Amino acid sequence: MEISFDTNVREKELYKFSLNNMYRRITGLIWILFSIVVIFVTVYTWGRVDIMKSILMIVIAALYTIVNPIMLWFKSKSQIKRNPSFQKPLHYVINEKGITISQDDKSETTNWEQMWKAVKYGNLVVVYVSTIRAFIIPIDDVGDKFDSLVELLNKGLNANNHVKRK
Repeated sequence: MEISFDTNVREKELYKFSLNNMYRRITGLIWILFSIVVIFVTVYTWGRVDIMKSILMIVIAALYTIVNPIMLWFKSKSQIKRNPSFQKPLHYVINEKGITISQDDKSETTNWEQMWKAVKYGNLVVVYVSTIRAFIIPIDDVGDKFDSLVELLNKGLNANNHVKRK
């Protein structure tokens, strides 16, 4: 079995990948929990401590819950503009051997043994090679081949495929 499709990762897909990659790790969850605790402490101590300390606490809580996602959005926009590989569509061929990506005259194959896991984040399928390197596959670009993609991911990644059929 083999499927092929063309895709072009856009700002919103790269942003969604970056956001999920950041906040689904243990450190991201700890920062969110920390921000929630800081907000509760700020509300609880409001009026009992110096106003500057309360404002500082609000800023600290906002860093990871508001400021960081905004910075990730601008970073995604910048990466899309700066990186030439995002300017043209990528051609994917996925089969029993692995995933082959080609663009222009360049082609690279990654075998299933080199891949770590596959997950679904909304309208994206992300196949991780490492914790920071992954294939970002917009489901809309796969189209009616989605069930075949899931089947190939199941064969190639076994239990590390967390993508289910529609």
